[in-house]
Amino acid sequence: MAQGEAESESVFTVHYPTTEADTRPGVAASAAEAEKSAENSAVAVSAPDSGQIGAPMLPAKSRSAGCDAEIPLPISLSTPSGDTTTYASTGSSRTEGTPQTEPSHGPQGKRLLREVYDETEPTKREHSNFCLLGQEEPSSFKEAEKSKDWQQAMKEEMSSIVDNGTWSLSDLPKGHKAIDLKWVYKLKKDSDGAVVKHKARLVAKGYVQRQGIDYEEVFAPIARMETVRLILALAAQKGWEIHHMDVKSAFLNGELEEEVYVSQPPGFEHRGSKHKVLRLKKALYGLKQAPRAWNAKLDKTLLALGFEKCPAEHALYKRTVGNSSLLVGVYVDDLIITREKITEITAFKEQMKKMFNMSDLGLLSYYLGIEVKQTSEGIFLGQTGYVTKILKKCGMENCNPAAAPFEHKLKLSKHSKSPSVNATDYRSVVGSLRYLIHTRPDISYAVEWSAVLWRIPQKNTWWQ
Repeated sequence: MAQGEAESESVFTVHYPTTEADTRPGVAASAAEAEKSAENSAVAVSAPDSGQIGAPMLPAKSRSAGCDAEIPLPISLSTPSGDTTTYASTGSSRTEGTPQTEPSHGPQGKRLLREVYDETEPTKREHSNFCLLGQEEPSSFKEAEKSKDWQQAMKEEMSSIVDNGTWSLSDLPKGHKAIDLKWVYKLKKDSDGAVVKHKARLVAKGYVQRQGIDYEEVFAPIARMETVRLILALAAQKGWEIHHMDVKSAFLNGELEEEVYVSQPPGFEHRGSKHKVLRLKKALYGLKQAPRAWNAKLDKTLLALGFEKCPAEHALYKRTVGNSSLLVGVYVDDLIITREKITEITAFKEQMKKMFNMSDLGLLSYYLGIEVKQTSEGIFLGQTGYVTKILKKCGMENCNPAAAPFEHKLKLSKHSKSPSVNATDYRSVVGSLRYLIHTRPDISYAVEWSAVLWRIPQKNTWWQ
């Protein structure tokens, strides 16, 4: 658990027994009266719910500047008449040098909640959030239609779909069910985090599809990271340039074999034909068979251009001309291209632009979260932006660098007595660090040891 996180307190109920000397409000004065009315002879003490008006839950402890300071936990005292008064336990919560004020009424040793709020200073927590939310991206069509940038992005997506001949207006046949569509919005950023494009994607709700009826096969090969590193290493050794191309709306090029119907997209319904549906001729994002349909289309195109598919890596293609080979690695809609002669790379780009709507990104500089710098001295890989995101996620932007990624003589054990931490946060950070190994192999040993305690994470393997 990150430093400064509040420890959770469970709701509890305590019933005080009745005694002759008990003079608390609402408690019977004698044991005889308690036997007659058990319900009226107890005071219920409970931690208030978070939704209770006037009695919000406070964290039991909070740490600041390396010191532990307890914050009082508010409680509610209910009398038999149904009246409820909220108090807070004094304990050690009183600020040093502040005189303790006794409440005008209530049990001894308790204070009114408003007095606690008046005397308690707010505590600054270093690590308050572990979930990074895309605040700038709209979550619905109603939010997006208010922005001109998102309106333009949706128009571009619809224009691309219509020009591609993706669907045709039709009546829904009996026995068929139309799949609903939705808009998904994403801000595309560069390695520095600056927004470069507003991207709106029309996506089918493919989770309602039924196997054997709406689709058959779904698998589509992609280039493994080891293959990408091999291409980069070969280009660095030979002194070749590596170029990058992107297929716009790639999945829209995949041809469907099944009969699939979808509803009309929100905000772009046909006037006078809102009751009709769209029959798909080509794939849409969100359909389960869309990746396979696109890969089949791209594979057929590259083979027609004279490429050979690698038998061990189906996302790697080679075209040999003379004594040199043009290599193409495919990762869904991203193509990395390398060869000795730049003229051959340029010719291949022109061929692809005639087949698909392509974006020529020039020299490879950013790929799958990895920054690529090509110089005369070689090719250098880095993940500066990715590391920054991990540090922000863990609240460690201002941490000091360490000489070694693993503490010297540290012994880890599944049977350690170290307190456990949140398993979800732990696994998320370890998974992020595993991807960082692609450019930082020096942390492999430390990350793999941290993954040993994947199921029962402990504080001695967590950041402090």
